[in-house]
Amino acid sequence: MKFAHPQINKVFSWNESTVPTLIIENQGLFRTFLQDIHLAIDGVHTKVVLSLGNKVVDMTKHAELITDFICFDINKKSLLSKICAALEHSASSPEKFVETQQLLAYVENSINDWAFDLSCDISPSNVSVSSILKSAGIRINDDYVGEIGAAEKIVDYMELVREFDRDKLFVTVNMRSFFSDETISKFLATVVSHDYKVLMLESCAYDLIKYEDRLIIDRDLCEI
Repeated sequence: MKFAHPQINKVFSWNESTVPTLIIENQGLFRTFLQDIHLAIDGVHTKVVLSLGNKVVDMTKHAELITDFICFDINKKSLLSKICAALEHSASSPEKFVETQQLLAYVENSINDWAFDLSCDISPSNVSVSSILKSAGIRINDDYVGEIGAAEKIVDYMELVREFDRDKLFVTVNMRSFFSDETISKFLATVVSHDYKVLMLESCAYDLIKYEDRLIIDRDLCEI
């Protein structure tokens, strides 16, 4: 995977030993860079380029911005939809087909029993695995606690996206403003060991941590 922005000379790429960190001290470029990524993820044409195997890919499908580290929501609608689709596929598998049909018949019969004393005739018309899953309100358990838990939740989200969707580029924005160096060090070690594609975007420089492949663009737009 490679990522490029027209105002930055470096083309970012990922390997098994480092995580790219981009520090932009110039406020104007920081705003433009972040805005361009945001627009590209929203499907607006910009000059940023994300490629896989030297083929340009759609950032709406292959990239995400992570900006909220206080109330990060692991239960994103897009991810839950993918999980429900996987559950529906599992329910339709040969191993579970008979059990699933028995469950659907039981639900339909129960509804008819509940309606026995009503003054009208009814018939359930939408009893399916999909409708049951929708009614169940499937959610990912969110029991993460404290600073370490907050960082672990982000890592777990990346793994779930990989499992139920695809490998994506995750651009974190000023993450180091919210976590200690020790927590960031553990986060980066996990990112490297699992080969997640992460670009850490920061507006100021903190102490250099192992695994960082750092580029600084100062206030005068010089690349260091």
